[in-house]
Amino acid sequence: MQYHQPPWIPVHLTTGEPDSFAAFTLEERLPAILDNLANYADARTDQALQQLAAEIREGEITPLPPVIFGPLDQVIKPYTGRHWADMPFLTVELYFYARILLAFGYTATTSVDPFRPLKDTVSLQAIESLTPITDYCDPDRDITGLLRWSMTGNTADLSQQVITDASQISLLVDESNAAQRLLTSGMHRIDFVFDNAGIDVLADLLLIRRISKYCSHIIAHVRPYPIFVSDVTMTDLEYLIAELTTSSIPMSRRLGKDITQLLHQNRLILRTSPALGLPVCFCEDKTLTRETFENTELVIFKGDLNYRYFAGDRRWPHTMEKRYFFERFSRPAICLRTLKSEVLVGLPADVATRTLHLQPDWLTSGRHGIIQVFTGNP
Repeated sequence: MQYHQPPWIPVHLTTGEPDSFAAFTLEERLPAILDNLANYADARTDQALQQLAAEIREGEITPLPPVIFGPLDQVIKPYTGRHWADMPFLTVELYFYARILLAFGYTATTSVDPFRPLKDTVSLQAIESLTPITDYCDPDRDITGLLRWSMTGNTADLSQQVITDASQISLLVDESNAAQRLLTSGMHRIDFVFDNAGIDVLADLLLIRRISKYCSHIIAHVRPYPIFVSDVTMTDLEYLIAELTTSSIPMSRRLGKDITQLLHQNRLILRTSPALGLPVCFCEDKTLTRETFENTELVIFKGDLNYRYFAGDRRWPHTMEKRYFFERFSRPAICLRTLKSEVLVGLPADVATRTLHLQPDWLTSGRHGIIQVFTGNP
């Protein structure tokens, strides 16, 4: 059975939708992030941040300089002079973080990361946290267990006002057995799109080490510049690997050395991907998907934001068939995520019914997780 383009496409999520999580983000979460950044700002930067806060409330969208954030300036250009609530939600968020970086002096030749102190701290905390969980650090640990830990690690999102305890996550969808079958099928190339620094990406490295036994090459993608507070950049990832390699904790040091060996063998390649700094959807933009993922046989999308990049930041019906997205993405995908946005597809009917009895904020609270596999199978 083929799933063709439906006669309708859901609208993009927008911050102008009353009582939506997007509206809450514009009104509450973004100003709170600016308040926290004031602790790291000098007088000039603080003034720029205050100006940004005022613009969010009542000002107009101003242009971005060219080149610095790739073609993001061209994406923003049609909205110049309009209110923030007039832009799609994902575009608002990327514009917001670009403006923060500009306030801190980020240029095409000067890389500045105002979130780096926080990310370095959570990376060191993550390494220390491996001490009491030796079973997860076993190089032969079962893949389903690592998939589930990678999913719960996605709670480590510093852009959230409240970070959920990973031990309290409930799995709405658990297709880890199907994911394991894919990951052990003997592929030449798997791509892995990282999300947050700290325990989130550390859990991913444990998973990557494990599946490398079944895959010739793994390409790991990171953001092209600092966004969403804790999202991993190349600098963050290199710092974490270096700290693992020199750690006094034996299991951390072994993980660091194993990852370093994969890098030296070119079996693990770290890549900064420009598309991950743009408001795109890989199921809608075939050219961008081809440029980003080339001839990969499987992509693992880690985290809430990357789920939005995969499916599209739209108000999809939660029961929208997974095969619809597989056919547009043209390759299998695995999504590991705790729910922190209003985008969700592929729920079985019984699970969708069960969500009617959950707390009103179940889609965005980070208390529920999914491990989903998108293939051509029913």
